[in-house]
Amino acid sequence: MNSLREATDTAGRNANQSEGRSNHGMEKTIHVLSVGPVDYGSVVHDALLKGPKFRLSIATDYRELWVIPKQELIQVAILHNTLSAFELEDASRFIRQQWPNARILIIRRGVGSLDDALYDDRLAPNAAPELLLFAIERHTGKGHEWRYGDIEV
Repeated sequence: MNSLREATDTAGRNANQSEGRSNHGMEKTIHVLSVGPVDYGSVVHDALLKGPKFRLSIATDYRELWVIPKQELIQVAILHNTLSAFELEDASRFIRQQWPNARILIIRRGVGSLDDALYDDRLAPNAAPELLLFAIERHTGKGHEWRYGDIEV
């Protein structure tokens, strides 16, 4: 088991523990599915692994989506820029079918020929982690009061 998986498992346990504390904690925890590698220094790693607000599941390859139970309540799926155009489209279609209420965020400069209906938002790979957090919270309706200066572009 690599250290990233260990960090992810720890983050997931922390999120699960905070879910069990009270109903208020359950409302605030956001289940995020990351599709692609989550390397140290990536926007997904830096934004999501630091706080207990997220329950993070990782599919390092788009084919790993098939093993995630349909009963999982995935609220946000993040598709990385390492996915090919085919993988990006296939993963988006699968997520729309499995978890129709999930929001899909793409980490990519250009989306090419990907149909707009297959994703909800797009961020650049070098975006600040705060922008990813803002996008997740905006799409799930579970945010905090943002003040001017919270996000650096």
